[in-house]
Amino acid sequence: MTELKPCPFCGEVVELEKRLLWHGSHGYHGCYEFVIQCKKCGCKINLGKNDTIYRSEDVARDNAIEAWNRRVKDE
Repeated sequence: MTELKPCPFCGEVVELEKRLLWHGSHGYHGCYEFVIQCKKCGCKINLGKNDTIYRSEDVARDNAIEAWNRRVKDE
């Protein structure tokens, strides 16, 4: 797994979480989304390519990590 950059706002450590996309009787059974969120300030990404509905788990996780690690100065 690629290392996650610290939060761009407060500089703290962030957490990668794998969340279920189904709850009880609704949602996408057997699918997940990956969410990256700062433990201190709560900053997180909202990305449409971070789920396993139409892609593999590895691709979904890598998409979330790539989006989080992208910085304006890097481009």
